[in-house]
Amino acid sequence: MEEYTTAEDEALEVQEEGENSENSPEVESVDSVDRNEFNKVSELAKNQKIRAEKEEAKRKSLEAELINLRKAKSENKAALDVGDYIDISASLEGLDQREKEYLAQQHKMSGKPLNEIRKEEDFSLWQSAYQAKKEKELSLKPTGTQSDSDAPRSITERLRTASLAEKEQILVDAGLWKSPRPKNDRTTIGTGR
Repeated sequence: MEEYTTAEDEALEVQEEGENSENSPEVESVDSVDRNEFNKVSELAKNQKIRAEKEEAKRKSLEAELINLRKAKSENKAALDVGDYIDISASLEGLDQREKEYLAQQHKMSGKPLNEIRKEEDFSLWQSAYQAKKEKELSLKPTGTQSDSDAPRSITERLRTASLAEKEQILVDAGLWKSPRPKNDRTTIGTGR
């Protein structure tokens, strides 16, 4: 540990030694050692307190500076004029949502204007890779072009919506119905009166 002594401390020690000269040598050495240690500890505590106060003042000044920077930044954001909005909308024209998100992310990271980022080779390479990926995904997805009316229906579904003559034809085609053979000896019941 560093020893911090001042001229006042030394003067006090000399004065205390003079007052304690009447005491026995043993008591004098114990008292002077205790006082020296006490003075050292109290001086260290004062120095640490001073350092802590300086650090606290420094922290407060940095916080105030940060608050001022945030205020200035928010004022700059609010200060967009009509031309800025036109540039932004022109920069985002023709892009889908994912491309707009990527462009905004690059703007936040680099701070460059959107139209400059869009003109860069990095963005065009990313965009072409993204478009290729999107086209590949579209080609892999099954398309639902076949309508429900074109789908094959079961016999019961066809019978449900068919007329009587159509029902006979459906059953004949399926091999489930044979049309009765006409016989001459048959008479119609109920018409013979």
